[in-house]
Amino acid sequence: MNNKPTIVCVDDEPIILESLKIELKKALGDELLVETAEGGEDALELLEELLAEGCEIVAVISDYLMPQIKGDELLKQIHIISPKTVKIMLTGQADLEAVANTIKYAKLYRYISKPWQSEDLKLTVTEAVNSYYMEKQLAEQNDKLLHLNQELETLVEKRTAQLRLSEEKFAKAFRSSPNPITITRLKDGCHVEINEAFCQTIGYSAAEILGRTALELNLWVSKEARRKLFEMLKEDGIVRNYEFDFRTKAGEVRTGLLSAEIIDIHGETCVISVSQDFSDRKLAEEKLRASEASLAAAQRIARVGNWECDLSANTTVWSEELFRIFGIDSSQPPPTLAEFPQYIHPDDREGWETTTNAAIASGNPYTLEYRILRPSPAIAADNLPAKIGEGGFIRYIEARAEPAVDSSGKVTKIFTTLMDITPRKLAEIALAESEEKYRNLVETSQDIIWSCDAAGHITFVNQAVKQIYGYEPEEMIGCSFSDFLAPGQTDPNRELQQRLLTGDSVFQYESVVLAKDGRPIDVNTKAIARLDAEGKIAGTTGTASDITERKQAETALLEAKEAADRANRAKSEFLSNMSHELRTPLNAILGFSQLLARDPSLNSDQQQHLGIITRSGEHLLELINSILQMSKIEVGLVTLNNSTFDLHRLLATTEEMLRLQADKKALQLIFDCAPNLPRYVEADEMKLRQVLINVIGNAIKFTSEGGVTLRIKNETINSKKNCRLLFEVEDTGPGISGAEMENLFKPFAQTESGRKAQEGTGLGLPIGKKFVQLMGGDMTVTSILGEGSIFRFDVTVSIPDTVEIQATQTARRVVGIEPGQPEYRILAVDDRLESRLLLVKMLASLGFSVRGAENGSQAVEMWSSWEPHLIWMDMRMPVMDGYEATKRIKEHLKGQATVIIALTASAFDEEKSVILSAGCDDFVAKPFREQVVLEKMAKYLGVRYVYDRPNSVTPDESECLSPAAFTGGAAENAVAEPFVLSAASFQIMPSQWVDELYKAADAVDNEWIFRLIASIPPVHASFASAIADLADNFRCDRIIDLIEELRSF
Repeated sequence: MNNKPTIVCVDDEPIILESLKIELKKALGDELLVETAEGGEDALELLEELLAEGCEIVAVISDYLMPQIKGDELLKQIHIISPKTVKIMLTGQADLEAVANTIKYAKLYRYISKPWQSEDLKLTVTEAVNSYYMEKQLAEQNDKLLHLNQELETLVEKRTAQLRLSEEKFAKAFRSSPNPITITRLKDGCHVEINEAFCQTIGYSAAEILGRTALELNLWVSKEARRKLFEMLKEDGIVRNYEFDFRTKAGEVRTGLLSAEIIDIHGETCVISVSQDFSDRKLAEEKLRASEASLAAAQRIARVGNWECDLSANTTVWSEELFRIFGIDSSQPPPTLAEFPQYIHPDDREGWETTTNAAIASGNPYTLEYRILRPSPAIAADNLPAKIGEGGFIRYIEARAEPAVDSSGKVTKIFTTLMDITPRKLAEIALAESEEKYRNLVETSQDIIWSCDAAGHITFVNQAVKQIYGYEPEEMIGCSFSDFLAPGQTDPNRELQQRLLTGDSVFQYESVVLAKDGRPIDVNTKAIARLDAEGKIAGTTGTASDITERKQAETALLEAKEAADRANRAKSEFLSNMSHELRTPLNAILGFSQLLARDPSLNSDQQQHLGIITRSGEHLLELINSILQMSKIEVGLVTLNNSTFDLHRLLATTEEMLRLQADKKALQLIFDCAPNLPRYVEADEMKLRQVLINVIGNAIKFTSEGGVTLRIKNETINSKKNCRLLFEVEDTGPGISGAEMENLFKPFAQTESGRKAQEGTGLGLPIGKKFVQLMGGDMTVTSILGEGSIFRFDVTVSIPDTVEIQATQTARRVVGIEPGQPEYRILAVDDRLESRLLLVKMLASLGFSVRGAENGSQAVEMWSSWEPHLIWMDMRMPVMDGYEATKRIKEHLKGQATVIIALTASAFDEEKSVILSAGCDDFVAKPFREQVVLEKMAKYLGVRYVYDRPNSVTPDESECLSPAAFTGGAAENAVAEPFVLSAASFQIMPSQWVDELYKAADAVDNEWIFRLIASIPPVHASFASAIADLADNFRCDRIIDLIEELRSF
């Protein structure tokens, strides 16, 4: 079974079949299999066999006159069973009707007359095969697009359903929430949505609330509190847990906790607020504080200690307070579990041992009261009551023990808290109740709640410490919070004491602590003082919250912002410097090229070379502008500026420009264009030229020997009006490695060859690929390391009618100043000799009186003594820059009459604003065109010029223009007045066009502006040129000013 693509030849004469087979083998080689059939029936049987075997039948070539079945009928039947197969008819006698029917019913591709010409046969079959494969590829792409479209529709439906479900959930949550929720307009505070809980809380009905503000309802007790809330909202967009007092309809004042956030609802800026009436909770907090104060008073009288017993290690750990309670020297080892009973009163030892052993066996905690014996009556200044007993002084102790069990349920440790309850025996019941209330509130808190004595030692900490610090609460009793600070952290205890002593009611600070497992944790601590009866600080109580995630998020956000700021600053600085450093030398290159073009002694070759230099310089300027617009590309603001142009001429000038580079490296440069390549096309000429120069220029740059070949062919799309141009640039350079392929089209990325060459910006290919994609195509590359690379790209163009092609007018060259005018004194100020010399030579050759100055200081002196009519002022100079020089000149009344036009190599709007604010009347960007300089002088001084010839149509394009396109006339040698753009000039265009131009200038969108310029009738070419000049020199502000002046008429 042979699955090779097959061509079937059908003829009733074997000799012709053999001849056909030989010709096709020559034309196609071994790419396709050629089968033959003698007659129509044999052909149909052969096709059925081939199709059954799964063969791909590319084409059928059939004779017309055959016995049994004629060629046209045979091709109709073949079309039914294999419609995608290309059909070709061989005939010498078929009439036109038969051919037409075959075309209609069998989709006949072409017919070839007998006897055929070999080249005609070869070309027809080759094109037919290509057509078959292109149709096949197009069908596959359409299938993929259809599948992708179905997937997108499914995704949209799914997302829509999810959004609808989300909205329904929000509405249900809004209505059913037990918390009061409102939505108000930010601009006026009117309620637009409320839930039932809000109505119930404040006592108003929905009808009484909706459309009214909280002020109108008299809800806020404090208008200042409301003002602060809205200030916080406007600044941060969100407020959390804002405490405020509100008034109900019945006049009752209650306390609420409010969280609010600014949201957008159908384009309206609103505030959604969720509040909670926590008046009852606030009352409970006050009771808690009273309980804590009671507990603090008790702790000042009674000492509480704790100890930890490790049963497996037979060790105990006592708190400092416990040593003092028992009157034992804390420098000595604490007693073990077996030694502990000797400190217990003999009458209570048995009860303690029984209870402790039962706890160890069962794992159950216990509370036990017993007496202890201590060697001395009391701690110094303690004043605790004591009773002398057998063996020492007696204290009454309440012990609370908590066994700790392992995974098997075995008790491994016992944590015990011991409190001397001698002075508080009578208050036992009240104290137990208070403790229970306190513990329930504290232990359910997710924040750490703690208490410390006056020395800063922890006397109490809740269970939240285990979740945050990783320590059991008992492990922290007797310690100081400073013991857990991370290295480098300052102990806040001293500042805490100082702040509380100075009257601060609450002290808040953030710190980093180390958890038990060594993890750093960011903690926000709030502390208040506990005072004794004399008003002295007896200790502190407060809360500690884990803010680690919040701090990490804040740090990440800050780092991201700083990184983005650094990147933006670096990018702006790079673009600014690059603009200045590249435009300044280009000014000299293009300027002196224009001066040389005036020399009548140049021969044709020199003129041609000079033209290449000028075009190359202008193209380099276009590249610089493209680099400056890279940010536009990144945000998708670049658009096409389509126009009709001569594709052949574009290719010829591009080849001419790049030929010198290739010849210099002894490389072959071949432009292989298909013979059917259209001459005139409609597309973005500038972008297509830039892509060609970038890709071919790169190939020449990195190729040392061999050559570079550009192949171009076209294929029709849909109709004769559109076609796709296929470009292929092949070089014999070093090639590109697979590892570098993924970065090839990334901005500012270069290959190893590019880095070795130490030239290029890494922007050519990314810009080129984006331009190609904008023109409906794509760019790809294949490469073999050491052999070379092939870049392929395609663009879609339109084929215009001949009458649609506008004539290109050649610019008239100024040859001098019209007689009868005053002697114009012009001062050229520039620190670069070449730039200064360019202006002096260019203007002096036309009859102006010109002098030069190399810095601002010299310019001020020359202005004072020589009094020039106009000054061309460079803005970046040593000694004194153009800004300062302009300012000093314009300070004088005489200086205000002197026209100063800035010369700047910057392309940034910010610097242009600074230039105009410094006093300059106008500015021109470097590199400038001679025409722009002379038009500016005509505008401000009223200079009239003599020209070498009037506007004319270029010979290349006049051949394809209708007579109506020409606007020349009898005034061939007349002296023309310069066109001065004014607000009235815009009246030649429709008001809708003027409005569009205003929007384009306001958006600083040159692509849009030039699309509008292209619609200006040829008769108004001077007006179009003036608008283009403003756009080229970044004077969108001037366009806006003129249109606004027009609207004021």
